[in-house]
Amino acid sequence: MNAALMLLVVLAAPRNACEVLTRADLAAVQGEAYAGTKHSSRGITSQCFYQLPSFASSVSFDLTREGRELWLENFDPDHPERKKHPPQPVKGIGDEAFWVGGHMTGSLYVRQGDAVIRVSVGGKGSEEEKIEKSKALAKKALARM
Repeated sequence: MNAALMLLVVLAAPRNACEVLTRADLAAVQGEAYAGTKHSSRGITSQCFYQLPSFASSVSFDLTREGRELWLENFDPDHPERKKHPPQPVKGIGDEAFWVGGHMTGSLYVRQGDAVIRVSVGGKGSEEEKIEKSKALAKKALARM
């Protein structure tokens, strides 16, 4: 890919987390389209809360473009907190992925190159079901980045 085309791809990539997932994406995974979004930014991270009509089924999504350092801080296997509560590796998505938490408050973290995304789905379901739903949304997000 030539330099001009690479620059165009980088500039076209979503920077606002609320521009990444569509109503159709959420409907396909959660069973209903979002009713609204709420965007916020914190440092290098763009966050979006996709509010669904069934509020408990809403989805939280974070996008960090230059996230390699953040990834190392959070997923360094030698970190004392990681030894007490090790994240669960998730296969089949991104360069690396981990599930952190449980079925009530779990999140899927995915690193693809320097970008890091976090997906947390609400609603009913087991931890395994939430991991699969989060993976499905993460795959859709990574395809647009």
